[in-house]
Formats: sequence, C-alpha cells, structure tokens
Amino acid sequence: MLKVFAYGTDYFVDTYAKGLIQDCKKFNYELTLEKVSEGSFSVINHVIHQKMLQVVKEAGNQDRILFLDPECRIIKPIPQHWIEDTRPIVCYKIQHGKHDIDRYRYGHTLQNSIQMQPIFLSQKDISWVQWWYDVSLAASDPENEQYSPHELFLELALTYNKIDLHKQFCVYNRAYTKNKHHVVKGSYTTDDTIITHPDVHGMLDPNTKHAIDQRKSSRVLEERTLHNHFQDYKLVKIIDELMFKEKDQDWPSVCINRDGWYESHAWSFNPKQGLVKHRDFPTIKYHHSIIRKQTAGLKTPVTKLYAEETE
Repeated sequence: MLKVFAYGTDYFVDTYAKGLIQDCKKFNYELTLEKVSEGSFSVINHVIHQKMLQVVKEAGNQDRILFLDPECRIIKPIPQHWIEDTRPIVCYKIQHGKHDIDRYRYGHTLQNSIQMQPIFLSQKDISWVQWWYDVSLAASDPENEQYSPHELFLELALTYNKIDLHKQFCVYNRAYTKNKHHVVKGSYTTDDTIITHPDVHGMLDPNTKHAIDQRKSSRVLEERTLHNHFQDYKLVKIIDELMFKEKDQDWPSVCINRDGWYESHAWSFNPKQGLVKHRDFPTIKYHHSIIRKQTAGLKTPVTKLYAEETE
C-alpha cells in the first residue's frame, strides 16, 4: 500500500500543500501531511529527517513509503511496479545544463547527486536509513543547532551499505533527452512526467527559507528557475532573446502587453527594465540575460540600471 508523507512549517503547508492534497485524493493515496515548528533551515531539515526515520521504523510489511515535499505534485498515477518494487527508489539529479549525473571529483566535498524528494522506501530499509541518520547527526553540531543537510549523506549511505536500488532521475535540465522526464525539478510537465517538484517559491516568496541565502537574495532570477516553471519551452527561449535585446516590439502574439510588461504563462517581462515577475509572488528580479550581457561587456540601458542598483 502506498503511503505518502510530507512535512513543512505552518505557513509552508498552508500555502503550498493544496495541490498535493488534491492529487492524493484524486489517486486515492493515503497522505500524512505534518507540520513542524518554525526554525532555521538547518533545524527544520533535521526535524524532518527524524520524522522520516520514525516512519520507516513504524512501517508495516506491506507499506510502500513515498516522501515528498508539500509543494510536490503527482501528475499521473505512480507506476504500480514502483509501488511493488522492494528496493528504495531514488532520483539522481540531471543538473541544469548537464546531460548526465555529476561524478565525484577530488576535493573537500561529498558526492551528493541524489534529489532528496521524491524517495520511495520500505520497512526493510530501516538498517541503512538508521545508518544514514546516525552519520548525518555525527557530522552535525547539535549544541549550536547546526545540522548537516540530510541529503548530504544519502548517496554515501546507499553506497557504503551496498544497497540495491532503483535509479530514477530528477531532471533540472529541460533540454535533457537521454531519459524520460518522470520526475522534474520545476512545475513543467511532459507526456512522461509523474512527479513535479516546484521550487520557484524559494526564489520569489519572501516568507519562505532557502538553503542558500545568496541564491534567494540575488537580484537575478536564474535561467533554470524561469525555464522549469514555464510550460512552453520554445516560447520562453524566444522571450529570453527578446529580453537580451531589450526589445519592446515584435513579441509573440500570445504575450499580452500591459503597461510595458508582457504577460505569458503566469510570468510578466519588462524588456526595457530587464525585469521579470511571477503573478503569485511580490518579488521582482532581473531576467537572467543580464548576466550574459555583463559577461560580454555590453553597455545597454538595462546593464546601466543593474550596475547602479548593485553598486
């Protein structure tokens, strides 16, 4: 029996879990949606790891556990063979601009190629899941509430314990064609998409936390964030070029001009100011083409505005 679990703060669950609740009702999946106390990103991450460990400990022999984040969506029924598979199912990241998983290179870092959610587990996984939790805690500083990200040691736990696993992929790269986009990092879907993991809120919702403050506070919206939350991939690439050229004429007819802002797919673009915004969030950022112009040393009205703002 498939059981879905997701955790988040009051605000996060109330704001972002509505879609997942609807999906589980639609597909008749049992959903446990639990709220955790507010705290630092580190503490929230650790508390969720504790809860995941407890769920696996208490699972029944026939339970198939699926951990998701509250913002995840189940687009189509989970394949029955995924549910019946006795192995853990984990999703290796195909990062933006990449066409394969990242491989280990020498350095003072751990290999960390697996996306934390979604992950499918069963009762029999408790041994290595406990090892994973113990190692994560051993690498932390609980006295000062600094906990290592639970994702950090996941791949190590699987490889060290020689776990036979079912490998899927979480696609960050829209242009990736080697495997089907069963799981995507974003809200776009293909004919093959089963689970989406949106993350645009991490960049644009001022009420949410982000694991990397520098990314959230950046004045520029990353290309991947825009592309993966815009359904029409061909159209968004056309818009990219129009924003790069700062053109306020000759936009595609599906883009509606309202006071200098071209609207399409929940997004609005201002080519003369180089700005982009999403209808669900108050935050406005520069379109990622500003980086390309800066790198090329181009002097334009938008690069001048950006330079003045960031001095």
